[in-house]
Amino acid sequence: MGIFDYRETDAAASKALFADAMAISHYAYHNIDNGFAVGYQNTGYGLGLPLTLVGGILGSTDSQGALPGIPWNPDAEKAALEAVTEAGWTRVNAQQLGYQGKTDARGTYFGETRGYETAQAEVLTKYDDAGKLTEIGIAFRGTSGPRESIVSDSIGDVINDLLAGFGPVGYADHYTLNAFNTLLGDVARFAQQNGLTGEDVVVSGHSLGGMAVNSMASMSDAHWDGFYANANYVAFASPTQHQSDDRVLNIGYENDPVFRALDGSALTAGSLGVHDGVKENATNNIVNFNDHYASAAWNALPFSILNIPTWLSHLPSAYQDGLTRVLDSAFYDLTGQNSTVIVTNLSNVTRSSTWVEDLNRNAETHSGPTFIIGSDGNDLIKGDQGNDYLEGRAGDDTFRDGGGYNWILGGDGRNTLDIQQPLQDREVAYDGVNLYLRDADGGITLAENISTLRSKESQLVVLNKNVDHQVTADGLLSASGLTAYADSLNGGDGGDSLTATQAGGWLFGLESDDTLNGQLGNHTFVGGAGNDQLQAGGGGNTFLFSGSFGHDRLEGLQTSDKLVFIGAGSQVEYHEADNNLTIGLGDSSVTLVGVSPQSLQDGQLIVA
Repeated sequence: MGIFDYRETDAAASKALFADAMAISHYAYHNIDNGFAVGYQNTGYGLGLPLTLVGGILGSTDSQGALPGIPWNPDAEKAALEAVTEAGWTRVNAQQLGYQGKTDARGTYFGETRGYETAQAEVLTKYDDAGKLTEIGIAFRGTSGPRESIVSDSIGDVINDLLAGFGPVGYADHYTLNAFNTLLGDVARFAQQNGLTGEDVVVSGHSLGGMAVNSMASMSDAHWDGFYANANYVAFASPTQHQSDDRVLNIGYENDPVFRALDGSALTAGSLGVHDGVKENATNNIVNFNDHYASAAWNALPFSILNIPTWLSHLPSAYQDGLTRVLDSAFYDLTGQNSTVIVTNLSNVTRSSTWVEDLNRNAETHSGPTFIIGSDGNDLIKGDQGNDYLEGRAGDDTFRDGGGYNWILGGDGRNTLDIQQPLQDREVAYDGVNLYLRDADGGITLAENISTLRSKESQLVVLNKNVDHQVTADGLLSASGLTAYADSLNGGDGGDSLTATQAGGWLFGLESDDTLNGQLGNHTFVGGAGNDQLQAGGGGNTFLFSGSFGHDRLEGLQTSDKLVFIGAGSQVEYHEADNNLTIGLGDSSVTLVGVSPQSLQDGQLIVA
């Protein structure tokens, strides 16, 4: 499963749903935060904050601010329309729907009843290659308005926000019914006329728009003839959550002060302070690692709807960019709804000097493996003492890990792994493509796309210096010469048979179906892809399985051996037959010949 998987939908369909929901939700804002987003990226949230705020209002030559008519601004609204069109969506006008309510020249629909006039929604459609309607998208805008009326519309939206928290009971639940009852009825008829059902409708929104999503879901059984009961509901940064069932997937940053500020749709004491309680149908531990989150000074107060600086984590653009990178991550299938995911969103000002890590500020204690997703710039990414999955993406990134069992994907660029120790304190093996590092405690890091290994070596007894070692086929090359990798036998693309001739060392099967034989003890077996035969003896061996490793068979397991699974999945299944024990993770498995579940020792099986 993945962190954005929706109800019983498979991973591919869930990814497509998320992409659709994000595209229409972001479009609903018409790039209103373009100037602020670009200003923040260029000047940051520290000393550059005044320039960031000016950019948010007036824009620049490469962004459009919140005010209309600035001659040097590009047309951000045109860019928003081009982006949603590229995602396959087309706007639906009021005439097509037979709708008589208020719209504007953009095709935006406005709230229908008194007190809800500043609510705004978009209706979009998708067609197949034959021109047949296949999908309808409904997106609700958050607290803001069109550039020409942003102040008055925002004031109206803020009143709705306050009424949701402090107003009459049921206000939040009934918000969408009161704002768009007629529009939603017309959209339902339009859908049915074109042969669609509620399952063909995606409903999304951000912030107040996310509250509208949850409200619509709450009302969907009893209104609009039940047409929307089975619609797909994905809300971003919503202060409320529909709690009756799993109809809505609520997605938000842990340090976004608006996200789940209300308990369901009720105001509590936590709404005005730290409100990081676990919600059953929401993501719970995604961190927007921006300039605010990274700064100890900015975090003197907890994130809260009353702490205005924390609202940097609420930007729609930060949601679109950051969460899309999570969706695209090579580690996505290893995540789950409650996974700890750190998303890099530092400005250009701080990126080169700030380590992205799990600071766990003002939040419930994180547990399980940590996933850190970098940007396309040059990032500094740091794991902790637990099990980490670190992904750099593009750029020349630098990584650190604090022990445990880890998987590092450097991504494009010339990437560095900084071990912060003398090189002699790590055992370093190389399979011809990837590095494997074992620390003094037995923790193993698998590192891909690393070109430089940086160590800290003593100098003049009391001083230390960093030494860079280039990763080459023959060893680690530094100014002092070449350091050999740990002893290893490496297979190739075909089926190989490798036999160790001395104790210790690594056996890498790599691709295809291999036979790895190590009878002398203290070996590390890495079968790689394919269905491998692992034959062991001597004790003290480590069997390392990562990713989709196939269906392997292991003979000779002893109580002093370790089975280590990195990135193979977290749901372990056991099957015992013919005096053998099969351990399954994801789509892979290993069969332990002559082993029973009772014979496995505590700590012998490690799933990272």
